[in-house]
Amino acid sequence: MRKTTVRRGLRCITLGMLCVLTVTFFHDELSRVFFLGFGGEAHVTFLGFFLGGIFGGCGVLVAAAGMLLPGRAGEARVRLAPSILLLFGVIFLFFFLVYNSFSVPRTPQLPPGESITI
Repeated sequence: MRKTTVRRGLRCITLGMLCVLTVTFFHDELSRVFFLGFGGEAHVTFLGFFLGGIFGGCGVLVAAAGMLLPGRAGEARVRLAPSILLLFGVIFLFFFLVYNSFSVPRTPQLPPGESITI
């Protein structure tokens, strides 16, 4: 097993998960940062899911290839635990945000031109 190749694959999978996580929960904020309208928000969401799929799919292929290839004799010592922990952390964050999106009530947003009366 080539650990450097597996580590690169795990990092690509993590990057794909971060892309999906970002556009799933923060698409509105991303469109505001880049000064995009509603159509731009849809494009950001599509691009995030597309890039998440590309990075995740390539990461799976690279990690599988790294597991199948024989290790080199002079390969440097590589630790996979940090990459695996990072991937599990991102997955945990995703499910935590999913749970919060269902359990926490949304604050009502005011239409433009209205104010709060205290």
